[in-house]
Amino acid sequence: MKDDLKILVVRRDRLGDLLMTLPTLVYLRQAFPNAFIEFCFRSEFHELLKDFLSQWNIQKIDQIEKKYDAALFLKGSLKESWDLIRHRIAIRVGAYSKLSSFFFLTHGIRQKRSLNGKSEAESNLEIAEIMARRLGSEKRYKKEELLLPISGTNRNSALKRWYQLGLKETDKVAVFHPGMRGSARNLSAQSYLDLILEMESRGFVPVLSTGPEKQDKELREAILQKKADIRLVSGLSLSELAEFFRMASVVIAPSTGPLHLGHWVGVATYGL
Repeated sequence: MKDDLKILVVRRDRLGDLLMTLPTLVYLRQAFPNAFIEFCFRSEFHELLKDFLSQWNIQKIDQIEKKYDAALFLKGSLKESWDLIRHRIAIRVGAYSKLSSFFFLTHGIRQKRSLNGKSEAESNLEIAEIMARRLGSEKRYKKEELLLPISGTNRNSALKRWYQLGLKETDKVAVFHPGMRGSARNLSAQSYLDLILEMESRGFVPVLSTGPEKQDKELREAILQKKADIRLVSGLSLSELAEFFRMASVVIAPSTGPLHLGHWVGVATYGL
């Protein structure tokens, strides 16, 4: 096995699936401690992940511009698929999903999560182990307690918003983030209201967190019509939202990016 391997990981996806890729990055660093590893993902998430990537000595890139010994292709555009071939990357590993993937990839596996019962993170690791074996490593993933590092500047911004809402650091806060882009099933405004009242009866202080999506705004307005006194938080960057979640006792959301974000800052999460 070469000691100076150059490895590329491509995952140009939304927040939830991107976060589910982080154990794979850690596994590759475990398997190849001296390798040069670059991660191609959407720039809007760089601020959120930069400290984590620095911790594991992984570089962020915006586009594929050079040759690597191997590429792990988890999600990308047709152009990025062609880039793997254009730069003559000999080992190109991913999931055989679309017909084109049988052409762009040199190694891979068919995956059907509805049948194999594996999470997105487990599915990514399964593919990564195929690439590791092609590069001469039989190492299996060693599970670690992984969290996004605390960001001091964003922590201060989140703490400022926390105090503006009249919250104390000792409060048991339940953050509800009901919105999404339609990627999963969701509850009605009434169901969220019932959960909010239930958590309130158990001594939690409910906070309603909303994003910019249309569904977020519609759910927020419907909930406010029935509970006008609920505390609201919005307009935070992803990095600030992560630190706001970190200070809470629990984050409650549908199976989307914010739910995974809560998990990655170490707070209890309830997925709906």
